[in-house]
Amino acid sequence: MIQMYHVTKSYPGGVEALVDITLHVPRGEFVFLTGASGAGKTTLLKLLFCAEPPTRGQILLNGRNAARLRRAAIPLLRRQIGMVFQDFRLLPRRSVFENVALALEVMGLPRREIRRRASEALAWVGLEARQAQPAIRTSGGEQQRTAIARALVNEPYLLLADEPTGNLDPDISLEVMELFKRVNARGTTVLVATHNRDLVTRYPFRTVALEKGRLLA
Repeated sequence: MIQMYHVTKSYPGGVEALVDITLHVPRGEFVFLTGASGAGKTTLLKLLFCAEPPTRGQILLNGRNAARLRRAAIPLLRRQIGMVFQDFRLLPRRSVFENVALALEVMGLPRREIRRRASEALAWVGLEARQAQPAIRTSGGEQQRTAIARALVNEPYLLLADEPTGNLDPDISLEVMELFKRVNARGTTVLVATHNRDLVTRYPFRTVALEKGRLLA
């Protein structure tokens, strides 16, 4: 599923965000990516989401070499990868439904199919009763669940989450993690970047630790 071989990511000024990362994540696994702020967690997720290319090394996603994809092929690959951000990145004035449906609209799907799939995704995260509300009028937990529904509406084989509970209280954080467990139980590979040690201790999933861009364990 995810195969990274000697991946390094450097930025101007000689800053190395990732250094010689080799990591394999089999299909269907749930993995925590841990480390302090600045350890390289977000950079690693950006590389997997093809938001940035590696400076050196190879990244294979579901058998495809992400480092060698043509620019035009990247959006097609991203449609198979769900991404959940800490700050939600919703369109605040649009409704919960519209935020989720947007991911399907850009694919040019028929309106009936968009409505069916968006409604199913919202029902799956427990937001069917809130779908007409503007995103700005929903709680933090509801906004995160909207973001999760948006990430799942394309039925991705891989779900990436960058500090998805960082702005949420402990009880809502556990609700979000239970959603991720359900996603994983359906066969989706899940990679969650977090510095929340309580969550990592509570859930018995494999943990990959980063420090100053290097893989520790």
